[in-house]
Amino acid sequence: MQNNLAVVSTADAAPGERLGMWGDFVGRHIGPLRADTFGDPQFAGRLELGDSSGVSVARIVVSRHRVQRTPGLIRRDSRDYVKLVAQIEGAACFEQNGRKVVLAPGEWSLYDMTRPYTVSNSEPINQVIMLLPRDELVRLGLDLDDLVVRRFAGRAGVGRLTYGLLVSAFESLRGDTPAPAGGDLAQTIASHIELAVLDRGGTSSDVSVRELTRDRVKRYIDVNLDDPLLSLDRIAAAIGCSKRYLHKLFDGEAETLNAHIWRARLERIRQDLADPSQDGRSITEIAFSRGFSSSTHFSRSFRESCGTSPRAYRLLTQGTGPLRRRDAHRQWAGQTRRLGVAE
Repeated sequence: MQNNLAVVSTADAAPGERLGMWGDFVGRHIGPLRADTFGDPQFAGRLELGDSSGVSVARIVVSRHRVQRTPGLIRRDSRDYVKLVAQIEGAACFEQNGRKVVLAPGEWSLYDMTRPYTVSNSEPINQVIMLLPRDELVRLGLDLDDLVVRRFAGRAGVGRLTYGLLVSAFESLRGDTPAPAGGDLAQTIASHIELAVLDRGGTSSDVSVRELTRDRVKRYIDVNLDDPLLSLDRIAAAIGCSKRYLHKLFDGEAETLNAHIWRARLERIRQDLADPSQDGRSITEIAFSRGFSSSTHFSRSFRESCGTSPRAYRLLTQGTGPLRRRDAHRQWAGQTRRLGVAE
C-alpha cells in the first residue's frame, strides 16, 4: 500500500511473467481482460488503485499493449460499471458500439464495461480511470449507447470539470491534493458528465455550470469547515480551478466566499455554546475546534456578528431557560446578516 493506494508494478518481475502478473491484478480489481503486447517481448506497467468517496479510482502507467473485454469475460464478471478515462500522457484508441476514438493528453472519454470493447495503446500511456456505477448515468436519462466512446475536451469548457475532478480524485489518494469537493463523488461526476453532454449538444449554459460548481464548493466547505488550514488555495485545488474562478463563482451572491466560510464557522460555534452538553469545554477550545486559530480574531468576529461576547452569549442561552435561548437566537439571526469577516 502507498498512502491509500494498492500498487502493482512489474519492475521486479521476470519479463516472461510481467503480462500475466499485470492481467491478474487488473482482472481482480478492475475487471478481467484479454491482453497482448503487439508481439513485443518486453512489457512494463504500474497501476495504483484506491477508493475515493466509495468510487474506485486508479492511475495506469504502462508500455504499449492492447486489451479486449469479450462477451465471455463479461459473463464471468457481474460488475456493472462505466469506465471513465482521463488521458494524461500518450495516445489511446477506444473501440465500442461500432465507434472508434483516439484520446490525446488532456481529453477524456468513457466506455461501458457491460459491453465488449477494445483499447489499443500503440505507445506508452499514462491514464487516470474511474469505475462509475452505470446507474448514476442511467438515472439522469443519459443514452449510454450514444455516450460511450466520445471525445471530450478536458482543459477547456464544461469538460474540464469532469477531467479536473477525476484527476484530483486520484491525486487526493496519494496525498498530493485535498479530497475532491462533494460528499457523493459518483453523483457529482455523473452530473458533470451530463453537463458535458448538454454542452456538446449546445443546450448547456454558463449559469448551470456555475451553479453546479458553486454547490460543490459549499459542500466541500461544509465537510472541511473545522480544518484551520481550510483556505481558498485548498478549495481551488479540490475543485480543480483557480482562486480567481472561485471568486467569480460567488459574484452576485449575498456574501463573499471568505464571509461564507467564517459565517458558517461562527454558526457552528453558536450552536456549541448554546448546547448544555458542551459545558465542559472552554470557549477557546470550541472556537479552535471549529477552524479558528486566533482567540482575538474569534472574539472580535463573534461580537461583530452576534452583538455580544461569546461568554455572554453562552450565559444568555444556557443560564435562563428556553425563552432567553430563543431571544439569543433571534439576536444572532439579526446580527449575522451583516457579517463580512476576513482573517
